[in-house]
Amino acid sequence: MDTKISITTDKGTTKEVNQDSTMVKVASTAQYGKIVMGVLCDGMGGLTQGEVASAKAVELMGKWFVEGLPMTLYHKNVTERLDRTETLDIISEIIRGWQTLALDINAEILDYGNQHRCMLGTTMVALLVIGDEYVIMNIGDSRVYGSSNGETVLLTHDQSVVQDMIDKGMMTAKEAENSPQKSVLLQCLGVSENVKPQMVRGKIERGQEFVLCSDGFWRGLTQGELNSCLSHPGSATEDDMKKNLDRLVEILKKRGEKDNISVINICIE
Repeated sequence: MDTKISITTDKGTTKEVNQDSTMVKVASTAQYGKIVMGVLCDGMGGLTQGEVASAKAVELMGKWFVEGLPMTLYHKNVTERLDRTETLDIISEIIRGWQTLALDINAEILDYGNQHRCMLGTTMVALLVIGDEYVIMNIGDSRVYGSSNGETVLLTHDQSVVQDMIDKGMMTAKEAENSPQKSVLLQCLGVSENVKPQMVRGKIERGQEFVLCSDGFWRGLTQGELNSCLSHPGSATEDDMKKNLDRLVEILKKRGEKDNISVINICIE
């Protein structure tokens, strides 16, 4: 497996601080080949020090990749050698680890807020590509899109008030775009003691692309513009991908997007 990766983040047209945080890490392993992790966090714009919350979440995810993931892979390999009849599913192990990690990150952000007497929070989407599979963790309303047979597919489900109302038939997607509650979340890191992340897993296809993005990116784009993030020809370079992301960010700013804008594009070859 080979990869092409591009990241763009912008504070937007009105905010003084970019409260988004992004990260991509890549590791080479003997058993699973190249492993890629992307993380994007959108610090809560209505809360103070949102950039601290998003940076802390990204920092702890990065620490897990360096320390926690090797332990998970080692544990699986030892188990396989001891009992070949009960091979652990590595993706299930990672999901269990991420569920615990989300609680730990949430607790650290809460503790920081208590110590400094402030409220801070962040969304988070994380994507891990390992072997021929991927796993996604979603908390809040940042999103992960994937390409499938030339089509763009939303892989996450917003944990927001308006999405909940859409699910219950109380609001249309069009009405949600203009709702005063469109930025109100049901889940985020750092605000309440309990966090329930959404977990998604799937198979990797050759040439598949992923986009991780904050609501400042996805909310103002058309379907065709989103498609352009996930339909690069095989000859496209990382520089080509970056130029396309920068172009879309400038389009959003010209349309008056007031939020921070962040996006990660990962192509699996």
